[in-house]
Amino acid sequence: MPAPILELRDVQTHFPVESGLLFKRRTGTVKAVDGVSLTLAQGEVLGLVGESGCGKSTLARTIMGLLPATGGSVWLEGKNLTAEAATGEARRALQMVFQDPFASLNPRLSVGEALAEPLRVHRLRPAADIPARVAELGALVGIPARSLGKYPHEFSGGQRQRIAIARALALEPRVIVADEPVSALDVSIQAQILNLLAKLVRDLGLSLVFIAHDLSVVKHLSDRVAVMYLGRIVELGSACDVIERPQHPYTRALVSAVPRPDPEGERARRRIVLAGDPPSPLDPPAGCPFHPRCAHAVEACRTRVPSLAPFAGREVSCLRTGELPA
Repeated sequence: MPAPILELRDVQTHFPVESGLLFKRRTGTVKAVDGVSLTLAQGEVLGLVGESGCGKSTLARTIMGLLPATGGSVWLEGKNLTAEAATGEARRALQMVFQDPFASLNPRLSVGEALAEPLRVHRLRPAADIPARVAELGALVGIPARSLGKYPHEFSGGQRQRIAIARALALEPRVIVADEPVSALDVSIQAQILNLLAKLVRDLGLSLVFIAHDLSVVKHLSDRVAVMYLGRIVELGSACDVIERPQHPYTRALVSAVPRPDPEGERARRRIVLAGDPPSPLDPPAGCPFHPRCAHAVEACRTRVPSLAPFAGREVSCLRTGELPA
C-alpha cells in the first residue's frame, strides 16, 4: 500500500484562556482540536463534516500552518510541516481555498495580478511567461482572459470562488484544503464549483480535503468521510458507508437531518433530534464527549473515553458500536 501524501498524527490545537488585565493568569484551555489522526492518499478526496464549532476550520488552518499545533504533527510527502525546519518549498505543495473568496482576495489587485503574484514571489516562471500562465490558470477554472483585468468586486460569488481556486492552483500544489468553499453560494452555483473541483482532482491528480456542512454535497464529491465532534473524529470510512449506513449516534443524527427530494419519503422518515447544545470545548464532559446528547448512552459512556476502532470496514469511536438498532 503506497504511503499517504498527507498524514495527521494526533494533531492538537489548544488555545489558552487568560484573565486579568495586568497580571494575566491562565484559567482554562479551549481544546478546539483534540487528537486528530487522518491520512489522505494521492488523488483522494476526504470529506470532513460536523456541526459549527466542532473544530473543522481550526483543523484546516492547523494543517496549513496558519495556526500552530499544540501537539502532534502534520506530514506531507514524508516531510514534517510542523517542524521548524519545514521549507517554503514543502509548504508550497499544500494550498487552501477559503470559505469567503471576497475576504481572501486583495481588492486592490486585479484578478490577473492576484494570479501572477505567487508566480513572481516563488519564481516559478520567467517574467515573460507569467501572462501566459495566468491566462492558463483562468482557463482552468472558467475565467476568460478578457476578464483578468477586472477586480474582485466586479465578479459574482461563484466567479470569485473560481478565482480563489485558480490562485491556489498557481503554485502547482499536490494537496488542496477547501474550507466550506460552496456554503455561501446558491445551489446551482454550488453544483458548478463542485463539478469544477471534481474535474481538477481528476485531471491534475490533486488530493483534496473538503470541509462542508451538507452531507449530500460531501457524498457527491468525497471518496471517504470523517465526522468530527468536539475536536475529535468519531467516524471515518467510505462516503457510501458513512452516509448510507452510519454507525455512530452523532453521524446518524447528521444523516437524518439531510432533506430528501421525495416529499413522501421526507414525511415518512424519523428525524433524530439531539438534546441540548454541543458542550463547550473549554469544559468538555468526562468520558465520551457525545454522551450528554446521546439517547443510547450507558453508564460506561460517562467515564470511559472511546477511541477510533475498526468496525464493518470503517472506524468508529463509540463504546456501543454494533449494539445499536439498524
